[in-house]
Amino acid sequence: MLRTRKISISKAFTIAIFIVLLQALFAQLIAQSSPIRGQAFAQSEKLEKEAGLENKRGKESKAIDIVALVSDAQIRSAIAELSARHLLLPIDGISADNLKGSFYEKRGDSVHEATDILAPRNTPIRALEDGTIAKLFLSRFGGNTIYQIDPSGKYVYYYAHLEKYEPNLKEGDKVKRGQIIGFVGTSGNAPPNTPHLHLSISVLTPDKKWWQARALDPYEVYKPNKAKP
Repeated sequence: MLRTRKISISKAFTIAIFIVLLQALFAQLIAQSSPIRGQAFAQSEKLEKEAGLENKRGKESKAIDIVALVSDAQIRSAIAELSARHLLLPIDGISADNLKGSFYEKRGDSVHEATDILAPRNTPIRALEDGTIAKLFLSRFGGNTIYQIDPSGKYVYYYAHLEKYEPNLKEGDKVKRGQIIGFVGTSGNAPPNTPHLHLSISVLTPDKKWWQARALDPYEVYKPNKAKP
């Protein structure tokens, strides 16, 4: 009986060691096959944690009180100003009539705070207006994302779930209205069978950091431009 128990314990120990070795080998293979992507996601996670972006989707950010720095009155004023600019819709063939207000809709345990524009995968995405590419960011939530600062330095345009960037695009680039900056996809937490552009417009805080801004409803910006019945 004692010998049988010793054999069972020894066998279980051997199996456990074998499983640990397999897990280590698998992790090594993953790291070797995509080292750049692994490093990018590690950097993404670090930046999101430092910037408070992990709390941005429907949770109060502990990093900064955005509402205290950007008031409701500023949001209303921004919507009026941006509507008057007649910002370009970033997907060809899409008009304001095709948009749907989804800013306040729930997305899991968070609030959407954006407008989704459905389009086939790899459809070109164009800059809403002139501006500067502040950040090309690989996010756990948004996947391949672009942060563009408007010419006045007051607003940030956020394009997410991109399949890829325009190959020559880089941080610091000055872009023109209508310039292709990326392509529609499903990166990040987007449903894999629903390629779309997640478009967000936000008012920057006085610090003018690309990650510190209060979102406004893009639908409200484009709605005045809808065709009259």
